[in-house]
Parts: sequence; C-alpha cells; structure tokens
Amino acid sequence: MRIQHLIDGQAVEGRDTFETINPATQAVLAEVAAGGEAEVNAAVAAAKAAFPAWAAKPAAERARLMRKLGDLIAAHVPEIARTETMDTGQVIAQTGKQLVPRAADNFTYFAEMCTRVDGHTYPTPTHLNYTLFHPVGVCALISPWNVPFMTATWKVAPCLAFGNTAVLKMSELSPMTAARLGELALEAGIPKGVLNIVHGFGKDAGEPLCRHPDVRAISFTG
Repeated sequence: MRIQHLIDGQAVEGRDTFETINPATQAVLAEVAAGGEAEVNAAVAAAKAAFPAWAAKPAAERARLMRKLGDLIAAHVPEIARTETMDTGQVIAQTGKQLVPRAADNFTYFAEMCTRVDGHTYPTPTHLNYTLFHPVGVCALISPWNVPFMTATWKVAPCLAFGNTAVLKMSELSPMTAARLGELALEAGIPKGVLNIVHGFGKDAGEPLCRHPDVRAISFTG
C-alpha cells in the first residue's frame, strides 16, 4: 500500500518514502510519501489559492459540507477504526466505539457552531464600537502520533468550518488515516485546495510548514 500527499485535490508522490509499521507485529503497513520544502510550498500555495472562494462561501454552505463529511466518516467507522488500530496499536474497542465516532461528531458540532458566529456591539454616547470575525487564511495543522485521526479532525473541522484553509501534517508514526480523511473530504464536495495533506518528518516537513510566510495560524499537538 502507498500513501501519497494530497495537494490541490490531487494525490502526489513523494520524492522519497518511509515505512509505517504496525507496532503490535512490526509488519510494514504502507510506504508513505516523504515530504519536504517543495511539497510544503505546493500545499500552502494551493491552500492560499483556495482561501478567497472558501472564505466567501456562506457559512450555511460550509456547514452543509462539514455535515456531509461527518456523515461519511460515520459511515466508514469500522474501516477507519481498523486502520487506526493497525497504525497506532490502540485497541479496536477504543478506536471503533470512541475515537472515530468522535471524529465524525467534530464535523457535526462545528457545522452547527459556524452558523452561530456573530459580533458584538458596544454603543457609547458619541459612537458605536462593534466586532466582526473573519477567517485568517492558511492554517498549519500538526497532529500527534497518538489519537491521530480524532485529533486531526479536532483541528480540521473548526479550521474549515469557519472559512480557513489548511495544510495538515500527521506524525510520521501514524499517517494512514489522514489519507482516508482527505479522500472523504473530496467525496463530501469540499473544494480542492481547501484541505491539503503533507506527510513526512518534523524537520523536513513540519519545520518549513511552520516557518512558511503564508501560514497565518499554527495548531500543534505532539
């Protein structure tokens, strides 16, 4: 099995690969594309290009797509849970009954929340102060090796629901379920470039992602 990057809606091979291992058996599960600065630059460029149209989309439409993605995850819980168990060593009772269903719920929850955002007004005798909330742009989302799928959705769901675009980098120790997340996002109708996924090691992919001048926010766990 080969796991590729997802950049601008397309599967992209890496110039190099690394293996992801089943921690229970030490069996090789997949060959994973190893990303570097070139792949990061391409992913950020795709996210930046997709941002204006995605941010301008009505919140109700983004919410509809988030709900669709949550429904697709819920429909594939057994498959995703098995993959997560093989890649992380977590027991299937936890991945199948808790973590992957929670991942689906993350999209449902933030689909609801993104339609409720409003500003505040602060009238004074001489003028009116008010607040508005706007998407910030491209976000770098870095997820840890433990609970990778649920944690990734915990970052991706609010990021996308509120009009931002994303480059997601998973831990090199457990990258498999992110590939499925990318596939389901496209199936749900989320436009290409809104969610990009780059695999690789921290120094090679994570560091250039965090240092990229077009990244406006970073969410890091690990």
